[in-house]
Amino acid sequence: MSLLITKECIACAACLPECPNEAIFENRSDCESKGYHLTDGDTGQLSHAPDDTIYVITSDRCTECVGHFDEPQCAAVCPVSDCCISDPTFPEASSVLLEKARKLNPDKAIDDTKVWSGVRS
Repeated sequence: MSLLITKECIACAACLPECPNEAIFENRSDCESKGYHLTDGDTGQLSHAPDDTIYVITSDRCTECVGHFDEPQCAAVCPVSDCCISDPTFPEASSVLLEKARKLNPDKAIDDTKVWSGVRS
């Protein structure tokens, strides 16, 4: 499952350099201009970031830090409680997230034991 940033985001940028997959963008326009999507896979509707003022996470690149860390780094560094949460529109098992991490980071070591408790098995 990808993570998403809620409307409570204060745009502090703490999360941006922490993402090992470069899945976080300053706003929806920046994300979409680079060819990534932020829509619900079933409906095609925008699942979050209703305007262009908060940071966003694309499910195309988010692995919930699986393979890299024991917890999602965006949530770990965010000063706003529950601002970076699991996106229920993109459920992915840990095996899928690990494979995505390997594909996105071919030159990095991916550790199969780095899976946090919130990931589907």
